[in-house]
Amino acid sequence: MLLKINKLFSLFVLIFSGIVLSESIINVEELRRDSEKGLFTTIAGSLDISRGNRNRDSFSFQTSVDFNKDDLETFFVVKRSIKKINNNNYDSSTLLHLRLNFLLDSKYSLETYTQYSKNPFRKFNKRELFGIGSRFDINKSNKAGIGFLNENEEDLTLIKDSTIRISSYIHSEFKLDENIYFDLTAYYQPSISSFNDYKATIIGQFDFFINENFKISLQYNTFYDSKPPVTAVKKEEGISTLFSYTFN
Repeated sequence: MLLKINKLFSLFVLIFSGIVLSESIINVEELRRDSEKGLFTTIAGSLDISRGNRNRDSFSFQTSVDFNKDDLETFFVVKRSIKKINNNNYDSSTLLHLRLNFLLDSKYSLETYTQYSKNPFRKFNKRELFGIGSRFDINKSNKAGIGFLNENEEDLTLIKDSTIRISSYIHSEFKLDENIYFDLTAYYQPSISSFNDYKATIIGQFDFFINENFKISLQYNTFYDSKPPVTAVKKEEGISTLFSYTFN
């Protein structure tokens, strides 16, 4: 009994500490319905409003759709977030991601994806990606991928840059309790022309399943860009809480 109380207490501490911090990035590997056949739609979001000496509004909405068949898995996600203080926008972002995964056998597949994102508070006006690569099921709890992506970026001064990168990632899932899971995903994306130009991301996420369809997630991420846009910092961190419901 005491153990269950401690777990519930920890859950609420994590949720309310996460809401006040920055919005996380998309964790594609954790979101998609891997190896499940059919149509799935997930809606997630968070809302934080406070009034007083400073009026704060924080809104985040995310929806993803999976359509999986025997030899093809299709995944699409849209995310929008806005944060304001006294009606002044201090953080906002938009992201769209489409991914096709062609299943060759039970452990190996080819995937291609395209992504568009806009985040002026990360010092870039827009970022467009197109990638292709291989995905491997190491075992039930571990997956990895490697391939190439073409990256087109435009900063706030409208300076454009195009880079071809090697894209690699590994994803692991750990079952902590009957309804509690921890996911860890790491991305490493060096430029093919210079390994001194690279992007790296680590995402850790706790998932608390209330039932089969509803879950609460707490995510921590750290993002590093060795050559960020002008005036931007190289490293960013974020914590966010997300409430999501899946229709299937």
